[in-house]
Amino acid sequence: MLYTYNFNSVIVKFTFQYCLLRGIIFLFIMHASLCFSQSLSNSFNEKNQYFDSLNIIYKQQQTDSLFNFIVKDKHFNGTFLVAQKNVVLYENVAGYACLQQKQPLPIHTSFEIASVSKMFTAVAILMLYEEGKITLNNDVCVYLPEFPYANITVHQLLCHRSRLPEYFKFADRYHKNSSFPLTNDSLLSMLQHRKPKCGSLSNQEFEYCNTNYALLASIVEKISGISFSQFLQENIFNPLGMKETFLYYFGSNQQIVYGHRSNKRRYERNYLSGVVGDKGIFSSVHDLYVWDKALFSGDIIKKETLLLAVSPQHPDISACNNYGYGFRLGCDENGNTLIYHGGLWNGNHSLFIHRPVDDVLIVFLSNVYNKSFTWRSNDILRIWDEL
Repeated sequence: MLYTYNFNSVIVKFTFQYCLLRGIIFLFIMHASLCFSQSLSNSFNEKNQYFDSLNIIYKQQQTDSLFNFIVKDKHFNGTFLVAQKNVVLYENVAGYACLQQKQPLPIHTSFEIASVSKMFTAVAILMLYEEGKITLNNDVCVYLPEFPYANITVHQLLCHRSRLPEYFKFADRYHKNSSFPLTNDSLLSMLQHRKPKCGSLSNQEFEYCNTNYALLASIVEKISGISFSQFLQENIFNPLGMKETFLYYFGSNQQIVYGHRSNKRRYERNYLSGVVGDKGIFSSVHDLYVWDKALFSGDIIKKETLLLAVSPQHPDISACNNYGYGFRLGCDENGNTLIYHGGLWNGNHSLFIHRPVDDVLIVFLSNVYNKSFTWRSNDILRIWDEL
């Protein structure tokens, strides 16, 4: 035969080539489709990021308008910051370090944060708790043998259920020379020898009391064997790089920004400023932002330990008006938890608010007490919650 023809072989070969061609065409179509999809996705993401950035700019402008209002109409004098996670959304400063001399106020100014100091004191106690050096349900006298009251625990000091007397109210009766500052040691001695009357039985109800946190600072000193200032510096401020934060002792040579009364007269510090733990820390908005990020990410104490501090410790009152360990607990207009604390001392006024649902932080620090930013946090949250 001149020609031979294997039909089956041709069919197999043709089928193979046909399938190969279809496969190539399919891959081409899939590749083109994928590229087109990625192009659409990239385009969408780019547009989304563009509109997100416009939205942020719009919210910053609204926040700026609110800030200008509290400066011009309410006479705010201080620093202000709004942040979320790793981004500072807005910051600003207005006024003077010294109102009489018109000294400019830098954004990195350290103000006395007053009772906002309590969150640092509570965390110091919880650091010792994590190390196994303190048991929260132990009586205070286990750590401070000279403490004269029975059946009051460390836990009750932390959440203000001790019913101890407020030292602001009894110190004048026993501290006769106001030229010398009252200290934590002299306060403890005063409690030991004078034993001012407590309220009703401890652990019955919440009663905010600065004596609790002065005693907690003394417990930190007793257990650690170093001053409260040194403990904070070595275990919190230095490791976090908080160079604008320190504990101030009344009568020391540290340079500080003084607080002012609402009539702009400088507020002179008195002997009660010698007690720390309930107050005494100076800080800036940027350092408090550093603190916030580290605290709520678990870099200072474990998250399960932090949960003790930011959980309601008072079952007899609302969860939206409660207290943990060194933190007040509230709710925003949408029912989201707010972890916060305010402070007022010697003409300094401060506010620290953290919202866990989205890690928004609001900080106000002022050296003039005039209620300029009181009740403004909801306005700020409302701006940043807009779509």
